[in-house]
Amino acid sequence: MSVNSKIKALGEGLKDRIDASIIDFDLEYIEHSENILAFETLCDHIADYDAVITKDEYNLIINIANELNLIIDNRYLYINPIRNRTFL
Repeated sequence: MSVNSKIKALGEGLKDRIDASIIDFDLEYIEHSENILAFETLCDHIADYDAVITKDEYNLIINIANELNLIIDNRYLYINPIRNRTFL
């Protein structure tokens, strides 16, 4: 699956937690060859709207960030659904 397909799948899966028009706006950047902007904006909206994501969605986010050669910084660490738990 291409990185653009992964970003679209992530966004589509969030439409029950973030207004669909916001997600559609974020994903529109992909059509203008701005997949990094689409992804970063989508992640910002997850944080801005306090959308609860699953561990699998978070793993997908980290996978996409790595594919796009992005630094895993607070933008991605903040939305970790288990950020307040201690890892065993």
